[in-house]
Amino acid sequence: MTRVIGSVFGRPVTAVAAMILACALAGCSGVPTTSGVSVGQQINAAVPLDLGFAPQGPAKDAAPAEIMQDFILAATNPQNDFAIARQFLAKDFSHTWDPNEIVIIRSGIAATTETSPTTLNYTFTTSASVDREGRYLQGSEFETATRNFSFTKENGQWRISDAPAGIVLSEDSFSRVFTERALYFFDPTFQFLVPDLRWYPNRPGINIRVVSSLLGGPTSWLGQGAVISEFPEGTGLGDGLVTIDAGVATVDLTEQARSANGTQRERMRQQLAASLGSVASVVVTVAGIPIDVSQTGTGAAVSNPAVEPSLLVLSDKKFGFTANGEVTTIPKLSDQIIAVGARAATLARGKSAAAVLGSNGVYAVRSGSSRAVLVDARSGLSAPSIDTSGFIWSVPRANGAAIRTFELDGKAHDIVSELPVGSRVAALEVSRDGARLLMYLDTANGPQLIVAGIIRQGLVPTALGELVRLPIERGTPIDATWIDDRTIATLAESGGRSVVTAHQIGGPWTALGTLTGSAAIVGGNGGTDGLRVLNSDGQIFRSRGTTWQQTGIVASFIATQE
Repeated sequence: MTRVIGSVFGRPVTAVAAMILACALAGCSGVPTTSGVSVGQQINAAVPLDLGFAPQGPAKDAAPAEIMQDFILAATNPQNDFAIARQFLAKDFSHTWDPNEIVIIRSGIAATTETSPTTLNYTFTTSASVDREGRYLQGSEFETATRNFSFTKENGQWRISDAPAGIVLSEDSFSRVFTERALYFFDPTFQFLVPDLRWYPNRPGINIRVVSSLLGGPTSWLGQGAVISEFPEGTGLGDGLVTIDAGVATVDLTEQARSANGTQRERMRQQLAASLGSVASVVVTVAGIPIDVSQTGTGAAVSNPAVEPSLLVLSDKKFGFTANGEVTTIPKLSDQIIAVGARAATLARGKSAAAVLGSNGVYAVRSGSSRAVLVDARSGLSAPSIDTSGFIWSVPRANGAAIRTFELDGKAHDIVSELPVGSRVAALEVSRDGARLLMYLDTANGPQLIVAGIIRQGLVPTALGELVRLPIERGTPIDATWIDDRTIATLAESGGRSVVTAHQIGGPWTALGTLTGSAAIVGGNGGTDGLRVLNSDGQIFRSRGTTWQQTGIVASFIATQE
């Protein structure tokens, strides 16, 4: 199954306008419809809401057009279940209107058209929305959307008698009203926490929505075995809900939570602590009574794992980390990498192994071995990757669907996927948590940036899950890399320039400036500040916002660190 971020239930963004009219989408609250969570008390940690304006209720004797415009403005205030916005609705409709169905992000100026004395059309352009689960869906192109409003008079005043579910926010209002939060789930080894980015209205009660979504499980493309939740099936929020006091979060869960063993309880606590963010500790209760979450020897999982701060390069016939103009080689690895005629490499965590593209194919290099092992001798291979379980990922540049993984001794495993056959591969790279794969492709339908969850049997990769296509601009793909655990950077050729773009998985993309004649890009630490770009002359550049500065380092290639 292929899913497009920037689509509506798997349909391309070109269908957004029609789907909006059908209101089959989902929206701003982020509370799963199947979680069984009931509305309860608010948390006692207030969330500031600085909108810069204060929407008012309906003006006396206002015409339908004014009522509609002020209603749309009032819907920028989500407080008390959109109480101000509901004042613009007819009495019966105010009880059935669902503001949480979808949030559509408007670009530019909207137009109002009167279709009858009691109906108006509101038309605007959009390329992004947020569904009910809090997932941000963005397209690469703007589309026209139209929302239909009907009016009736109550007590001599015009009120809205019918309107699509959900709300419309300008880009500026969205950035102030909504905030991003990451839900965290485990990779299959339980060594890493993997983010699932969501967007919620910035209002009291946000942590209830975060925990509700966490209990509802990961988004579909991660929920096929790529990540694991340790909450027992059916666990929901209890009557005590979520409170935060002096940095201590207390999360009340339903009776199912008691069935978790000691290890699972500790992992539940880790998921809650990471997803709630800035809390010192988490207390889990059932019916208000704390359950034992004693230490069980379970280590703390790592989120957004860091790499060696020094750049990893092949320079002056030496492979290693560069600092102060010198290359420090890696014992038991660097000599083997040089010996196979390395043209690209990915270093495993712990520096115990590397996947290397050499003169005859892709090699496995291990610190405990005296010679590299040729694991993939197919012709025209792309730069390989290596995951946290030691599997090397390799694919021919001319066919993105022909991925194989290899154990370090050379045993091969074919990967089942729905990747487009015959696509040219610009980049293939496993995330540092080992749960996801990015591929940057040039296809018959244009460039595609794809991320997918990795499905394993045991630790052996066997398939890619649902493909998620991130929105990208036109251009010839050059390379791509992970910036951090939730963001990918692409390098593309467009109009004689090398364009760098950051793509948030489940969020908007951001332009990071241009260079000339670029050949490769790698990520490091510190977000976009950790990006490095190699040009065709071997010069390496570093990111400074939307500008790029020379580092003074010259290399044959820059390597990726997992």
